[in-house]
Amino acid sequence: MPPHGERVLHRPQAPRPLRPDAGCDLDRYRRWAAARRAWRLGAEPPPRPGPELTLLLVVGTTGMPAGYGGAPALRPAGAGTPDDWEVRRTLASVTSQSTSRWSLSITLVGEFDAQMDEAVTAALGPGSTGRVRVLTKPAGTDAASAYAAAMEETRSPAVCFLGPGDELEPDAVARLSAALVDADVAYADEDRRAPDGTLSTPVLKPGWSPELLLSWNYLGRPVALRVGPAVAAGGIRSLADGDWEHDLLLRVTERTARVAHVADVLCHRSGSADVQGPAAVVEALARRHEPAEVLPGPLPRTWSVRRRPAGRARPTVSAIVPFRDSTSLLRNCADALRASVGDVELELVLVDNGSTEPETETLVGMLASRRDHAIRTVVRRDDRPFNWAALNNAAAADSHGEVLLFVNDDVAGGTPGWLGLLVAQATRPDVGAVGPRLVYPDRRLQHAGIVLGLAGATGHVLAGLDAGRPGYLGMAVLSRDVSAVTGACLATRREVFDQLGGFDEGLGLDFNDVDYCLRARARGLRVVLEAGAELVHHESPSRGTSGDEETAATFMARWGAAVRAGDPFYNPNLSHLDFSAALDEPGPAVAGAVRAARGEGARSVG
Repeated sequence: MPPHGERVLHRPQAPRPLRPDAGCDLDRYRRWAAARRAWRLGAEPPPRPGPELTLLLVVGTTGMPAGYGGAPALRPAGAGTPDDWEVRRTLASVTSQSTSRWSLSITLVGEFDAQMDEAVTAALGPGSTGRVRVLTKPAGTDAASAYAAAMEETRSPAVCFLGPGDELEPDAVARLSAALVDADVAYADEDRRAPDGTLSTPVLKPGWSPELLLSWNYLGRPVALRVGPAVAAGGIRSLADGDWEHDLLLRVTERTARVAHVADVLCHRSGSADVQGPAAVVEALARRHEPAEVLPGPLPRTWSVRRRPAGRARPTVSAIVPFRDSTSLLRNCADALRASVGDVELELVLVDNGSTEPETETLVGMLASRRDHAIRTVVRRDDRPFNWAALNNAAAADSHGEVLLFVNDDVAGGTPGWLGLLVAQATRPDVGAVGPRLVYPDRRLQHAGIVLGLAGATGHVLAGLDAGRPGYLGMAVLSRDVSAVTGACLATRREVFDQLGGFDEGLGLDFNDVDYCLRARARGLRVVLEAGAELVHHESPSRGTSGDEETAATFMARWGAAVRAGDPFYNPNLSHLDFSAALDEPGPAVAGAVRAARGEGARSVG
């Protein structure tokens, strides 16, 4: 037991091994998907009725929308091509919908013989009479123009895009339509189905994340939009070097935040995606007057946005670093800040919380005596018993930066320009807090966002992930919205910090950062993981080394409802038992629905 008031920064433990994530453990995924589908279709009550959807299907053009998985071009039906089955499968899934609140618009691009009309008629069947419209466009019409013309012809209040091979679940239209009752955009999860019916590549998406949509068109398929907001945003347009669907979704969601996620796999994709350019993201940033460079991302069809601080040329930053002895850590932390000053004016505030070693006095004196036009070093002595919130609050009150950067002394290293990336995010008016990606000295992942309800009250998703791995759906390497970031390195505007009253001095280290972020979100501000900024953190691999049951109880009394409601940026179907982003085996109720659907007796599902 450490002496009263002593901080425990290092308690080395072996990290818990991560299970295979949902995208790697395909046997488990297929069991889960079958169980979930049987439960959803057989036991869940039907969703409330929503607006009618017109399903827009374009056949015969290259450049199909390249969401996650894309869609192939189709040669004329009747020619015996391998692609014929994709159109037939899509049409069959449309006619199998559990609701009648749909219509279908099929646009044929190019010359098709009479056999295509026969194939369409046969696939749709007599029950579709009156709800199907077939349009034609000349050869060479690009996908965006074909979809735009089809949307202009629709009389429905909402549309849903389909490509050849997209197979909707029977309740897809009903559930997307129900989601649009309170939203302008609705999307659901997806996977891929091979011609032999095998499922793979599950994409179990997070909730609405504006930051992630810049990194990747993660809304993918299926996605449904109200026509009014889509038209108001400029409608569908061709893009010379980018994905028209990504462009449309970026423009629509700039005008509305009413975006709903249906957390079930409602679409099975086929084919491969076209490689698209960055124009959709570049133009979005220009419209928003957000200076940034767009680079190829860490995964195919993703982008890295390297922001630059807007407004004044050199924003002022106060980096607050509490410490107690540990001279090697403090030196490395100060060097990391100095090396990344770039285009900011840095005030380095060193908070000495009771150091006693001569080496510390020498180092602090050396740091304070350095003369650097871009850095001003201030040393504060605060000998009270260690309270992370109190030390940082007092230091913030005496500092001068418009951006406050709270940094633990065991943070070091860093990718070039990391400080500027954090400051650029923190100075955005809708962002309340931002944190970097943190790794252990052996480059395993330590922090890429905090998830509510993960292995307890809160947890670091994918903590312990091996170096070089992106994690499920790129969660470890893509910038995105999160519920909270760690106080080991957290940037926030001073005006936000003052409005929130700083950190809660009644909470311990393990919950104060989360509490601050949740209070910022409660005021309508976003919390962002800036994955382009990476630092080394020497923290113990297991979270919770400085918390206690009393503090946890206080946190849960305040935020228990949010924890129980589920983290909006973590798919609820992913396991909350550990940090792996894995799937659990189907529970007893869901497994029972599977057995009932198969007509089996009561036995366990393997």
